[in-house]
Amino acid sequence: MTKSEQSPSRSANPQQTSDPFWVAAEWGAALTELGLDECLELLAAKSVGRIAYTSDAGARIMPVNYVLAADRIIFRTVPDGEIYRHALSTNCAFEIDEADEFLESGWSVVVVGRLELATDEDFAYLKYGKLPEPWAGGNRYMFVRLPCTQVSGRRVIGHGR
Repeated sequence: MTKSEQSPSRSANPQQTSDPFWVAAEWGAALTELGLDECLELLAAKSVGRIAYTSDAGARIMPVNYVLAADRIIFRTVPDGEIYRHALSTNCAFEIDEADEFLESGWSVVVVGRLELATDEDFAYLKYGKLPEPWAGGNRYMFVRLPCTQVSGRRVIGHGR
């Protein structure tokens, strides 16, 4: 068999094959776990996520505009709203994601922690950075924080039909 008839090597770029994402893509794996650093990078790059909590009516998921400040998610809410009444001082989940339906690929990051009122320390992190700017109307002056107590992420690499 001549060299041109041989199948191409699966490790054409050695730098790529050391990265778990490229290894998975190269071998056709469907799912990879994201490390903490990559999860935090993705959280820092986005500004809209979903907070999940339970209310008297059951499970709820609400979109919020947020910023990542060190190891905490900070967003604003109304003082008489559902998030403030039901989620404050409880364990909540927060999720961001991105999906490409055509390529059947995407990623998701989930943070779990206890939702609390923002502290002076949180405001110190925000002092020289971006503030969370809610898209929704209303007087959203209550700053809350979700410490990144548990962080996990996954990336799905699809078939790209």
